[in-house]
Amino acid sequence: MAAKRILLADGSGLVAHYWRAGRITIEAEFSNEPAGLEALAGYIKKHHSSLFYLLADIAEEGFQLEDLPYVQGGDRNALLQRRLSQYFYNTPLSLAISLGRAKDGRRDEKVLFAALTRAEAFAPWLDTLRENEAILAGVYSVPLVLAQLGPLILGTNDPVLLLTLSRGGVRQTFFDQGKLHFSRLSQLATRSADEVGRVCASDSAKIFQYLVAQRQIPRGSALRTVILADAAQTPSLQDYCQSSTEIRFEFADLGAAARKFKLKDSAGDSNADKLLMHRLATRAPDQQFAQASETRFHRLWKIRSALTSVAWVVFVACLIFAGKTGLKVAELRDQTDLTRIATGEDTRRYNAILEGLPKVNLTPDNLRALTSRYEALQKRLPGMEPMLTHLSQALNENPRIELGKLTWRMADRPDAAANSAPGPRPNVPGSANAAAGWIIIEIEAQLPLVLASDQRAQLALIDSFAARLRNPQIDVRILSRPFDIESDKALRSSGDARALGGDVPKFSLRLARAL
Repeated sequence: MAAKRILLADGSGLVAHYWRAGRITIEAEFSNEPAGLEALAGYIKKHHSSLFYLLADIAEEGFQLEDLPYVQGGDRNALLQRRLSQYFYNTPLSLAISLGRAKDGRRDEKVLFAALTRAEAFAPWLDTLRENEAILAGVYSVPLVLAQLGPLILGTNDPVLLLTLSRGGVRQTFFDQGKLHFSRLSQLATRSADEVGRVCASDSAKIFQYLVAQRQIPRGSALRTVILADAAQTPSLQDYCQSSTEIRFEFADLGAAARKFKLKDSAGDSNADKLLMHRLATRAPDQQFAQASETRFHRLWKIRSALTSVAWVVFVACLIFAGKTGLKVAELRDQTDLTRIATGEDTRRYNAILEGLPKVNLTPDNLRALTSRYEALQKRLPGMEPMLTHLSQALNENPRIELGKLTWRMADRPDAAANSAPGPRPNVPGSANAAAGWIIIEIEAQLPLVLASDQRAQLALIDSFAARLRNPQIDVRILSRPFDIESDKALRSSGDARALGGDVPKFSLRLARAL
């Protein structure tokens, strides 16, 4: 973090203060003579990386309060600049402070126009700062600092006059609704307690008359006046500052205020300069008098600081990412070691199992080749689903036929016997019999008992069932019928005793389909 140095300018010269962690130290004093400006230039070069705050505590100040129509954007900026040029024609050290809008009527905006009217007194200081590329944060005045510090001390929104003692003299600052309205400085000759008391009493009476004349406070009301002073000097000031029907004096402890705002240095008197500089260093006002050309190096410093902060954030993020990645790498390395150990153990167990198996004259490569060929054959084998589906459909269409037994096998010929196994065939690529073979299904079924005496009906039902099963891909052969129909045997009549005996008529078929 950059060091902070406050340059306090009053009517007699410029005093450089160094602020650090709530402590303020005087480092040097400069005059506006050439020698003093040269010494200031050397001081700036010595502390070129510090932030400089120029704080003005002079009597040449101007304040104008005006209600303006509420406008926005470029129109508002143009209106404010025109008013500033009208009120403070010959000074660039001016600004406009918005005090809020009215709650009724046109809701005009109340604006306070403030300026350091004797700009030529600051020209040598600003020229020296600019020529030596000092990082000037801004040009501030004591009223601007009191504008944000005073309401915290006073703690009320009623009209109140705050009296403070500084290097320049006794300053009277008027607040209403917690907003700064004006401020003036009364210079002191001896700075004795008696002179301070007389000035506080007389100036308070003058400001009361002014406020009544300007109708900023109603007639007949008492003006609350708060004097910020050291507790040890309060009794001497009370001798001069007696409350009346017009002015009600109160005293605020400067030491208590310093401790409240974490100022570690004690002034030992009623001078509030250190408290004001401490507040300026810790929380500078949002507005200041310097033009953009005077604070150019401060803007560059903020950009550089922002880039540095972003770089540090990226660097820390990279460190965190690298650390996280390193932890993951270490974890993966541990997992790899454990996997390697487990793999070695599994390999030893596998080898032990292989050693315990019977020895066969088959190498692992040949076994893999044989397994691959077996899998290929399994994929080429046709399924039984088409023939079984065809058979089930035929049975559904002939509900009087009841299936008793079904056997299937593969053979080289459709009329091969059931106990004959397919013999080896040469598998010559491109030959006609390379894919030869038949799937054979033999079924045994029975007819209804009511047809036992009607042989013609039995033959008709069997022939119809066989015709239903037969198609161009499937060859159907009737293997047996419920009775013999050879030419050398006699055909018994329907009244045969054996037919009437109640035997269930049975028959068998063979279905063959080429692969």
